[in-house]
Amino acid sequence: MDQLEEELIRVMHKFHKLRAIDCVSGISRGKMLLVGSAWHILQCSPDHKVRVSDIVSRLDMPAPGVSRILKGLEEDGILERSVDPEDRRSTLVTFTEKGLTEIRRLEEQREKALHEIIRRMGEEKVRALCMLLDELYVNTESVYSECRASGKEDKT
Repeated sequence: MDQLEEELIRVMHKFHKLRAIDCVSGISRGKMLLVGSAWHILQCSPDHKVRVSDIVSRLDMPAPGVSRILKGLEEDGILERSVDPEDRRSTLVTFTEKGLTEIRRLEEQREKALHEIIRRMGEEKVRALCMLLDELYVNTESVYSECRASGKEDKT
């Protein structure tokens, strides 16, 4: 591996060590991920309800783990679970007023942290970085996809 390849891997791995949860208080990482995913899905939901199965697939997390976190959020009064009247096999999640207040608080803390990052780096550098990271992602995904396809061909 040459020096540039090692540098790229080193920089990419650094980001795994960062924890956005450190910028928000009062919530565990798992709960924050789940709330964020549910909130994102909810924005597209006309009835303001989210299926637990949609949260599971979005988080790419085992259903029992999601269920355990949901139980904790329900006990905290952040959300409520109910049986889907249209499909009794599904469970729906809705945010309580306390949950909506908590989401606004978390969003404010996240926005404050992002604003500070942009202030320190400068808008022009952040825009350039976003463009480069998008390009890196597209190229990485393409190469990995080709590797997967090549691996499948080798097995035949």
